Amino acid sequence: MPTPQRTYTIEEANALIPEVRAVLLQLAVEQARLDRAHADMHRRLEGNGDPAALEQASRHEADMAEIADGMRSLEAHLDGLGIQLRDAEMGLVDFPAERDGQRVWLCWRLADPRVEHWHGTDEGYATRKPW
Repeated sequence: MPTPQRTYTIEEANALIPEVRAVLLQLAVEQARLDRAHADMHRRLEGNGDPAALEQASRHEADMAEIADGMRSLEAHLDGLGIQLRDAEMGLVDFPAERDGQRVWLCWRLADPRVEHWHGTDEGYATRKPW
């Protein structure tokens, strides 16, 4: 039988914001690194078959794989907390919660000072409402 999904009170979700913020900011840093490595690799490949350029491109490819693994690890950390990453670029996450006996999502994004919004499980960010 599957384990029931953990739910958060708004206080518990807000207590996790420093940790979640750190993960989201690190994801943004890693995405920028990945983008740079990808662009560098393509610049190296424009070397028209130069063996040194191919070797450097190969190193960038290995770097990209390492960065992507790190990003997956950060995402898995959030998942392990039961927090759903909805949009990494926006820094948008949902915490499972209950409101009036119904399952809902507490909705938070990096630009928000605190968790103060929610939406139904069949809704999204555009429909979030004040708690």
